[in-house]
Amino acid sequence: MLTHSKKNLSLIALTMILTACGGGSGSGAQSSPVPPATVTSIIPYGVVASGSAQALSIKGTNFVNGMTVSVDGINFPATVTSSTVITANVTITTVPTNNVANVAVKSLSGATLGTVTLGVASAAITLAADVYPILDAKCRSCHTGAANGNLDFATYATTASASATGLIGIPSSGCPSKFRVAVGDPRRTSSVFIDKISVSGTPCSGTLMPPTGSPALTTTEIQTIVDWVAGGAN
Repeated sequence: MLTHSKKNLSLIALTMILTACGGGSGSGAQSSPVPPATVTSIIPYGVVASGSAQALSIKGTNFVNGMTVSVDGINFPATVTSSTVITANVTITTVPTNNVANVAVKSLSGATLGTVTLGVASAAITLAADVYPILDAKCRSCHTGAANGNLDFATYATTASASATGLIGIPSSGCPSKFRVAVGDPRRTSSVFIDKISVSGTPCSGTLMPPTGSPALTTTEIQTIVDWVAGGAN
């Protein structure tokens, strides 16, 4: 009886030692590493280069305090409002190449965790006041109704519509993997409408617009449209 009790005490002591050292599958086992942070989107999609502070909100995963936000290599202090949202007040004074800036979220050590693009316009442009008058004068004669690419500039309402004949965020019928206008991204590789009205080169589908024989878009008109897309297609 005494021998049996000693054996039980020895087993209890061994179990306590293993638990303290992290052995077995008890509470002392190491936890899984935290997944790295990711970056998925940004709000707003575009801003105007003004030289004043502008608020950005970036969505992603696994954000922690101490991370920073970088715009084309310039770092700004950031605030982690949750594990999925980080915000920063940034200052953009010049328009970057192609009207697009690269926004990165950086770790505590300064490593880039992920990037997202931000449109940067040289001026505040709206569809109603600045862009539609150009489309009305130079494009509406051909693009009315469902003809010619199913793009309808008959009225401001049809141009701004979220239906298949609209312009903003609608998949291109000629280049189905792209949007007619990708809000905040005026690069030719992203927005088919910008691709089609560029002064040279070969667009992803069809030919450059307006067609030969029609009144051409001026350099100023093209830049107005580019600024509109870059600034958020408002």
